Amino acid sequence: MKKISLFLTALFSAVSFSAIAAPQKNKEVLPEQCAQLFKETENLIAQAEKQPGTHTQVSKIKSKLNQSKKQILEMELATQLKSCSVGLAKLNSMKNYSDETN
Repeated sequence: MKKISLFLTALFSAVSFSAIAAPQKNKEVLPEQCAQLFKETENLIAQAEKQPGTHTQVSKIKSKLNQSKKQILEMELATQLKSCSVGLAKLNSMKNYSDETN
């Protein structure tokens, strides 16, 4: 659970920083990178929910995910693409690191 929490915290921090940097509205199109990022993070949350004693942390993580999604959807399309691509790269990097340490 700690690894999943660490992954998601780092990911949301990176995405939130990008969201603050360039606010704009473009709610019509969700880039593939963002859809994939949201799916990956939701899968991690689902894994975290299966861990015993994590219900309070999972609810906080879900709240952060929803906040990050809203921030991303407020961005210009180009910024959405960049932010989600950065988020996916960080997520994959953390997954690879986790796999190497196990």
